Amino acid sequence: MTTTNRTPPTGAHRNSTRHHDLTMAWVAVASIPVAFVVAFAVGEGLYALLGYKPEDATEPLWVMLVAAVPAIVLFLVPCVAAVWYGNRARAQGRHVALLPMVIGAVLGAWMVIINIVSFLVT
Repeated sequence: MTTTNRTPPTGAHRNSTRHHDLTMAWVAVASIPVAFVVAFAVGEGLYALLGYKPEDATEPLWVMLVAAVPAIVLFLVPCVAAVWYGNRARAQGRHVALLPMVIGAVLGAWMVIINIVSFLVT
């Protein structure tokens, strides 16, 4: 058995990175519903641990912030990852990566806006 010392083609690593970034963008988009459920559970759990019920709307501002901020951050993690990896893949020539970028940006902005509106209404 003989072995040869061949070097890989020059662009071989870039293609695998390009596909990796696009794959990671789609994995981040796919994890957004899971993050929503986890964020909801964390937010409701923090309300309960602090002795308040969110449906009563009688909690002070600090309780609302303690419960909402970690939940929002947990939801935004996959949204930011989708935008980050999608942008990297798009910069490397994968224009189809615009879709996970838009999905991550729209859903992340939706979560922030809906929480701001909820805060202003109460």
